[in-house]
Amino acid sequence: MRTNTALIFAVCLLVGVVLQPFALEQESGAFDPALWSFIPGEPLSRDECAAVAGGDVRMSLNRNRTQLTVNVIDNEYEARLGRIPPKQVLQFDVHNRIVNTTQAPFMPASADGRVLAAAAPVTTRPSQFPEGYWTISAIRPRDDKYGPYMLSTNAVGKVEVYVNDGRGGYMPVGTYGDLGYALHSNTNAFDISKTYGCIILKQDDVATLARILQQDRAENAKAVQKILVKPSRRRFDR
Repeated sequence: MRTNTALIFAVCLLVGVVLQPFALEQESGAFDPALWSFIPGEPLSRDECAAVAGGDVRMSLNRNRTQLTVNVIDNEYEARLGRIPPKQVLQFDVHNRIVNTTQAPFMPASADGRVLAAAAPVTTRPSQFPEGYWTISAIRPRDDKYGPYMLSTNAVGKVEVYVNDGRGGYMPVGTYGDLGYALHSNTNAFDISKTYGCIILKQDDVATLARILQQDRAENAKAVQKILVKPSRRRFDR
């Protein structure tokens, strides 16, 4: 009887040791779903871990839209789950100052927007970079005023659309989904330049960021590079 009791006690101790890290994780913060990979079942693959963590380069824009924080995550399992600190953290000055116009280009994101754009000359009143969690879709060199690189995203925003009335005026026709939001530079002075909605960096900074993203993709072709855009601070002002 004593032998059976001792055996049961030993099993309980072993279970406690195994489950202790999970209890500590719960006390310190939100439980990471990926931790279930250590409980009997199918473990997450390396690519699945990348999807859970959001990729190897994770960017976030502050609420004032004046600073972009870039976390460069090591390309391995533990780092992608957030158990190892980023190997590099950079901060870039940016802005998202919008041009006050109703004649910005329209890049329709929906079928109804494309039908409208095909039927009449339309323009938009630009809006700020849309809040959300977006993916960097392309890294392209540019030798024009937007260079030296254009970092395209899959962001979709909402803009007021206007139709030229043929007499020099513009008539509002509704709000439509709009594409074309990117991160790039501008040949105008950083402190006075404006944008149709894109995030503007200094030329040297956008070149540095492009190199980081390119190196990350070279190390892992399936890397998912994300940017988190929080609601603008103005929304919370009273």
